[in-house]
Amino acid sequence: MHYIMPDYINSNKEYYWGDWYFKSHVMPADFDYKARKKELSPFYGERGFKVSMMFADYYSRLNGIFSDRYLPMDVYYFYVIPSLNRYDFKDAYLDKNVYSVLFPDVKQPLAVIKNMNGLYYREGQQVSVDEAAEAVIGTAGELMIKPTVETCNGEGVEQVAAGSVDDVKRLFERYGVNFIVQEKVKQHPDLQRVNATSLNSMRLYTYRHLDGSCEFLYPFAHMRFGGKGAIKDNVSQGGGTCLIHPDGRVDDKVFRFKRMDVSSLKQETGVEGLVVPNYQVVIDTLLRLHARLPYFDYVGWDVTVLPDGEPLLIEFNLVPSVEGPQMMAGPMFGDCLEEVLDRARKVVCDRVQSNKKSFAKGFRFYLHMQ
Repeated sequence: MHYIMPDYINSNKEYYWGDWYFKSHVMPADFDYKARKKELSPFYGERGFKVSMMFADYYSRLNGIFSDRYLPMDVYYFYVIPSLNRYDFKDAYLDKNVYSVLFPDVKQPLAVIKNMNGLYYREGQQVSVDEAAEAVIGTAGELMIKPTVETCNGEGVEQVAAGSVDDVKRLFERYGVNFIVQEKVKQHPDLQRVNATSLNSMRLYTYRHLDGSCEFLYPFAHMRFGGKGAIKDNVSQGGGTCLIHPDGRVDDKVFRFKRMDVSSLKQETGVEGLVVPNYQVVIDTLLRLHARLPYFDYVGWDVTVLPDGEPLLIEFNLVPSVEGPQMMAGPMFGDCLEEVLDRARKVVCDRVQSNKKSFAKGFRFYLHMQ
């Protein structure tokens, strides 16, 4: 009897890319990924996607949640994201220099200087490079500088340490174009005690349904903190991450990439019983902000809380990482996953388009018009 291989929506190249990415960025080198690599997920198979049970094997060993619904890297990045968010609009919205225009009524780190496309701005007015450097020198307190376009994982973020105008101008030259100089954020003391040197942020996710309503994906919210002495809260660069429960309680379990062991927040930092201040206010604020992003149905928000309890927006992500949330909380999107996959099945996408973030023939899923 001749067996006919089924046709899958994701190609073999995409399937193998997803495996490679996962093994390179998430999985520890000593994990036996071959144990269930050749098994395929029945859940995804019924929906037209070829997905290895390797993902379920890895995630479930970390969190104890056994399921064949864990999103693999290729389906997530090449199908799910393009079906939810407009790639052709994405980069313009992700320029951190325009956050104050998009969300003028929410607190953000105070900008001293913005560089947009090589032009310098101070308080909305264009200035010369010398005036920009003088503004930095003349600002009391600690300052941070970071790129504003096409960055992730805290790349390029550093503290400004310059004693003269010429020092600052050399710093500007090193960053080139599209960056921002901001005052260093003073976070709520409850969050700061986890790690005093880093800005300990929270990553929260919101999802817009086809009926236009926005939902907070509560099982996947997590707090991130930096390693000892670090200024970044990046979990992939020595920091850790803990789940946040719906009532704002921070879980004691600390997760990290490239490691199978789960450590304890109390043992590492001495902090226990941590509750995010004004957590419901943070959630309500993000749902309100998501309503202003009509072209993006899925957003990962990075926020913290100020000493007065007010939420502070750090940045938002339109291609947020899915690996960390699944390590801690199970298959991404939870009860929304089937709706999300139904949308992903209709996207016309390929690996080259996704990697280049370019869709020359436009988007042909038109979900809101069906």
